[in-house]
Amino acid sequence: METRKKLELHLQGLQVLTQDEINIILDATVLKECKKGDFLLLEGQTQTQCYTILEGCIREYSLAEGEEKTTAFYTEGDKITSYTAAGKKTASKHYLECSEDVVLTVSTQNFEDDLRKLVPRLDAIIQQIAMEQLSKGKDEWTNFVSSSPEERYTKLMETRPYLFNRVPQHQIASYLGIKPESLSRIRKRIHTKHQSNSDSANS
Repeated sequence: METRKKLELHLQGLQVLTQDEINIILDATVLKECKKGDFLLLEGQTQTQCYTILEGCIREYSLAEGEEKTTAFYTEGDKITSYTAAGKKTASKHYLECSEDVVLTVSTQNFEDDLRKLVPRLDAIIQQIAMEQLSKGKDEWTNFVSSSPEERYTKLMETRPYLFNRVPQHQIASYLGIKPESLSRIRKRIHTKHQSNSDSANS
């Protein structure tokens, strides 16, 4: 599917824009295709652009004593932005790497301000998306600090099961704050528990 059509379907999915408004956005928006392994941001760079993912997965991670610490996975519909850092000319402390081939929109704060003038209803949509992602991030952090590794794993399986088929398991482990071998033990323990429950139900 061509990239413009992907964006059109994404905008139609919001169910609040007219086709004329969608066409204005389509004509103004810059689309970009990236390959797996490409970087959108490196540590030390200043983030001046924001992205909305139409297809694919992007991993955010930082380096601590030479070890990668995965802090986020962004997938279809997610928006990646850091205008505060960009406005203050603050150097990024993390990397943004494409975990898969990615199709995304590219914009800046000035671009979005101009687009809001052309499509006023877009302002409320952008604010709503930003608030939803902020709330999602807070919920994930609260769950992370208050849960055991096994509870974090179970929660991730419930809310984002597709990640386990799209990114390497050692990156999943890093995101959960554990070592790969710990993740393997958790998966084995849960599998054994489910198998035991299944056997009990059938006996």
